[in-house]
Amino acid sequence: MWLDEKPTALYRLYDADGTLLYIGISHQPEVRFEQHADRKEWWPLVARREIQWFDDRPTAATAEAAAIRAEDPEHKGTYSPRRSRKTVRHVVAGDGVEEISLSLARSKLTGLVRTAEAGGTVAFLHHGRREALLVSVDEYRQILRNRRMLEALRQLAASLEEEGSVDALNSASVVREALDEAEQRVDS
Repeated sequence: MWLDEKPTALYRLYDADGTLLYIGISHQPEVRFEQHADRKEWWPLVARREIQWFDDRPTAATAEAAAIRAEDPEHKGTYSPRRSRKTVRHVVAGDGVEEISLSLARSKLTGLVRTAEAGGTVAFLHHGRREALLVSVDEYRQILRNRRMLEALRQLAASLEEEGSVDALNSASVVREALDEAEQRVDS
């Protein structure tokens, strides 16, 4: 990988009390800090940063894994000795969707495709969140039809509202109610 040859920083982030919040690596730590600020709920707690540079990414990655195992930061699950493996799973969820972590999916892909072909839905998980769905071609076509139907209802309601007559506004209200109900069904 092209980043392997770049100098890479191992960084530690602490709160005001000195509690280690996070350990990570990046060849551009300041950019990575901006990403954390945008995405991590714990970022406002960061009061201090320590940065240690390594000649290349593989060396930094090895040091990161060792540091996480030894220091066990509050918000870094990978390599943590107290990490809950609940996010790595292969289960059928309450809504009937088969969920599988990406780390497990590759070796089971043929069976997962068969599940979708048989009408089941498979959700691929990344850090415990659904990131992608595998569905049958028929299910995919139905999803597209539902989306087209919702868009047609939106356009109809807007057109009726634009017309502005009492009858048109009443009709628009009925269409909006149907649209709300249809959107709830599609979302569930």
